[in-house]
Parts: sequence; structure tokens; C-alpha cells
Amino acid sequence: MSETERDLRDWPHEQTVYLTLDFECDFGTALSENRYGAVEHVDRLVNLLETHGVPLTTFVQTELLEVKPDVVETLQTSQTEVAFHPHSHTHRPRSESSIGTELTRSTERYVEFFGEQPTGYRFPNGNITPADYELLADHGYRFDASVFPSWRPNHFDNTDLPTRPHVLPDVGLVEIPFTVYADSVRIPTALSYVRVLGKPFAVLLERRPPRTLIFNVHMHDLVTPPSYSELSPLYKTIYARNDHGFELLDRFLRRSRQAGYAFETLDGLADSLQPNGTDYSR
Repeated sequence: MSETERDLRDWPHEQTVYLTLDFECDFGTALSENRYGAVEHVDRLVNLLETHGVPLTTFVQTELLEVKPDVVETLQTSQTEVAFHPHSHTHRPRSESSIGTELTRSTERYVEFFGEQPTGYRFPNGNITPADYELLADHGYRFDASVFPSWRPNHFDNTDLPTRPHVLPDVGLVEIPFTVYADSVRIPTALSYVRVLGKPFAVLLERRPPRTLIFNVHMHDLVTPPSYSELSPLYKTIYARNDHGFELLDRFLRRSRQAGYAFETLDGLADSLQPNGTDYSR
């Protein structure tokens, strides 16, 4: 095992779902200009969360705090627990951004809006490097939740990275990667993948779900905003199967409850994994 990582053999909690939301511009970096049509439907998400009593960990693109503060406030005032963390500022592709500047601006804007220091961060498209962990530590963060331990053409090949949360002793941070179905089947357990891969993956998650999973959603996984018409042909194909996003999420939450899963935020998980003298090595 790497000296810079301590991978956890067992998660602290069994049969737990950590529902996370990337609260951001439509379709991430797939559009040339940021659009914010999908976030207008956040009230439907709040109603769904309140119906099931499910807490939410939200990584909010901090530009939203400037252009759509009302939708963030809708989440803030919900009757279920919502933990907020920064998620870039403008959500531009990494090649067009200064990572240090993005992180600083995101952190400052978060503090201005929420009145407290953030503890977790998520980089766009899973693009995080070892140097970025140093920046996060310098800004006082305790955990990151960016890594897809899988493969995505022209974006990343992280098939050699740990699939479980792990401590990075050199910087004192916890990395909480997106859950993949299994070490040997590295498909992320995210609504976007359920939508793209269709019924076979949805049925697999229903019948034999991981015992503990981080299940991620975007608002554009739940509804199709008008900006869909601006997507390239490739991305139109990817996002075409998007008519029943809320129904899919409702079914997932309901089935998880019936199967005895608990629901928690990533904050508690990160707290339990902070370096405290416990040996997490294999």
C-alpha cells in the first residue's frame, strides 16, 4: 500500500446511502456558456427529500450563490438536513482555469454566503491532482469528494485508485471517492450512469446494491432544461434518456429504505475517518 494513502477495509457504517448533489450549471462543462435552467426545479427535489426523510450533501457551484441565490435558499430552508460544500466557482474546464484562483474564490464566496468555513470540496469532472490536495489543506479543508475510481474516455483513468474512503496522511485530508458498483465492476453509482446505461444497471443496483454507497445526482439528471438544445450531438445522445429522473430517484430512495439502508451526509463519514491514531491500513 502507498505510504500516502491508508485505504479502509471496512466502512464505519453498514448499509448506508450518502446522497450527494452536484448543484451546478446545466450539463457541467458540456456547454460553452453556463446555463441554470435545471436548478429552477430544486423545489421538486426538496419535496422528494422531505417525503423520504433523506439528508443531502450538496456541493454547490459557488457562482450559483451570485446568479441564483434563491435556489440555494430553497435547499437551505428544507425540512431535511442539507450539508453544503463548495464545488468550483465558475465550473469551467480545468484547462481554462487557475485551480488556485478557483479554489480561493470558491472558498471566499462560500464564507460570504454561509458565514462559516467549508470543510469539504469537489472538483469538476473528478479532475484532482496531488498538488490540489496541498491547496485544499492550505485552505483548511478536511475532506475531498472528487475522485471517480473508474475510467472515462478523454477525462481520466483512475482504475488503479482505491474505491473506498481513505486518509492521505501527508496532507491530513480524507478522500471520499464516488462509489463504484464493485472493485471489479467500476461503474459509478450515480443517477447519470443509471440513466445512460438504462434498465440493466438500474435492476442490478436494486437487486444487489453495494452495502454502502455514495449515490450522486445533478439537477440535469432529474429534468431536461432548455439548454439541452445547445449541446453537441454527442452530449445530446448521452443526456437523451432523461424523461423520468425524479421517478428514478424516488424509486431508488424508496427501495433503499425498504431494504433497511440508513441515510447520512458525508460530513459524519469524513469526521469518523479523520486521522486519530487509528490504523486503517490493510
